[in-house]
Amino acid sequence: MNWTNIFFKDNIKLSNEILTEKVMDNISEAILNHLKMKTTGALLLTGDWGSGKTYHLKNNVFPLIEATTKFIPVIVSLYGETDKNNIAQKVLFSFFDKKGKKVNLSTGTLAKNIKNFSEGFPILKKYVDLDKLIVGTGENVFRLLPHDNLLICFDDLERMSEKIDVNDFLGIVNDLVENKGCKVLLIANEEEIKNGITFKEKTIEKTIHFSPKISDIFDSIITSYEPSTFKEYLKINKEFIISTLVPIVENKDEEQELKKSFSNIRSLKFSIEHFRYSYLLLTSKKDEKDILVKQQLRSLWIFTLSISIEFRKPQSITYRDKKKLDEQATSFSDINLSNLNFGNTQTTEVKTETQWTYSENFKRLYYNRLSENYIYFPSIYDLITSGKAISENDFFAHLDKSFNIKEGKVNPAHQILHTFLHLGYWSYSDSEFKQALTNLLEYCKKGQLEDIVSYLNAGVYLIGFSEIIEKEKNDIIKKIQEGLAIFLPQIKINYFVKSQFEMVQGHFNEPNLQKLVEFIKEKIVEIETRNALLEVNEIETKFSNDLESFVKDFLPENSGFRTPDKPLFHKFEKKTIQESLKKWQPKGIMNLTSLLKIRYLETSFSEKLIDEMTFLINLETAILEKDFNEKTLSNYLLKDQLLPRIVECKKQLQIFIDQKSELHQTSEEE
Repeated sequence: MNWTNIFFKDNIKLSNEILTEKVMDNISEAILNHLKMKTTGALLLTGDWGSGKTYHLKNNVFPLIEATTKFIPVIVSLYGETDKNNIAQKVLFSFFDKKGKKVNLSTGTLAKNIKNFSEGFPILKKYVDLDKLIVGTGENVFRLLPHDNLLICFDDLERMSEKIDVNDFLGIVNDLVENKGCKVLLIANEEEIKNGITFKEKTIEKTIHFSPKISDIFDSIITSYEPSTFKEYLKINKEFIISTLVPIVENKDEEQELKKSFSNIRSLKFSIEHFRYSYLLLTSKKDEKDILVKQQLRSLWIFTLSISIEFRKPQSITYRDKKKLDEQATSFSDINLSNLNFGNTQTTEVKTETQWTYSENFKRLYYNRLSENYIYFPSIYDLITSGKAISENDFFAHLDKSFNIKEGKVNPAHQILHTFLHLGYWSYSDSEFKQALTNLLEYCKKGQLEDIVSYLNAGVYLIGFSEIIEKEKNDIIKKIQEGLAIFLPQIKINYFVKSQFEMVQGHFNEPNLQKLVEFIKEKIVEIETRNALLEVNEIETKFSNDLESFVKDFLPENSGFRTPDKPLFHKFEKKTIQESLKKWQPKGIMNLTSLLKIRYLETSFSEKLIDEMTFLINLETAILEKDFNEKTLSNYLLKDQLLPRIVECKKQLQIFIDQKSELHQTSEEE
């Protein structure tokens, strides 16, 4: 059965029942008291955008007012409003809609159907010229309203057009309250009102602050779902989910920003609904009671929440601009293990933003705060940022890779690390924990962990709890080094692997862990030196005998994600280039022309390839020295396509060479 069928079968009742009467009873009580009292000003209800102010009024407070008082509550939005007279008309139309629901009138309906409207309200037709009413002044329109039992609510005060001065509008409010005897409720995010409310004390009698609790918001969102396994999951895991919404960080400005984001009902609903996709997909194939599946669901929720929050911010991540989130690495040293003496003195200073610092701060705010392992889920990112459908195969393949699953089985070494992280090392009994550490050390020694950072992460726990397994720290490091010596030669040391290692190595400051870092650095250099010799011989042979295969090997695997190419071509012998040229066919020549463009002109990394200027010069020389008397397609392409491209590439590399020379000269002068 297709998993999308499961998704749509699991219907939800999006009733938007956001806040219960019990939760916000203080809001209802304050408004009811205002209606009972003799007042000289309006009531202001203020709260963050998306906190549910308007919805709570319409669905909880208004029904209570209508049931317990004679007041008629009407609400109009000031969003984008440019004309004060329109505001008065909106209030009147809202009142008519309230009193004549069967007529179902609105601004547009009224303007188009004057006759039908007057027949719906014959008593008004007798005394009022409705044609003139629609274009009447605001003051005249307000006179038509019953003042003694009307509660006029003006929503989105801070979003009103700048064409209407806020203080001029408050003058209208003051007139409604003092001269016409109306009760007025203003709804706004007061912090977002430009230049504030100048004469607040004259117009606003009392301010109510709308601050719903995260837990209560979550409960009310759950009620919007029909009974289902997903709804039960949310209920059972409420404590965990709420814990991810607690915005405790060192920087108070960041904490306040997180608090606003987490309490925004629209954002939270957006996050939960997108998480439902991955939940249904994962549980359609796996048992959610399985310990690994529980860990995977936790990771999926945190990623969905954090990407949803960031995506909804202005000028933040987009489908195309991931701000390096897809290239970030995770280390357990990011996690708060301050109770262990690891000697990690890393601070959480907020840096001036670049794409890398954005991704680092992202990880710090959403993951390190929770002591959780950062895992990037491309399918979920694409779903949230572009609505792109999840590929079931890609989703499970990436999940298996992220959790080190092969042929349906979890690498036991990584299972221990995942358990330490997701469930907490304290979830073990004393005897189980000692055995887990002992096993982890043995897995490290045998080289059974599958990425460099995991060896460092394992070292964090093994060094931190060395006394429990009764091992000397130096012995632990030696065993991990043994495993690294087995593991490192088996993997491809590419830019991505090295950049992840470079990003996290500074986090491991404990002296013993620093030994591991230095050991890894030395091994990488040793392996790269050996591999480079083998690689140059291999690719030089391909360049000479099979140009098409040579080009294919150097094309980027993913055109949307480029990593720096390392300089290799400059090691080709000049004679090899000259001899190779004689064998090339048209297709290979055009492929090479395209490769040069990609390698030197279409990447920001070409400054790393300045050593290959020698290759370009030798290739150019070989072409110029060639006998072009024979009229062939290959000769034509060499002269008219490849040669001009070589000139372009040389020009680009020369710019970088000159820049490097100037930098070196400046450095010497200083």
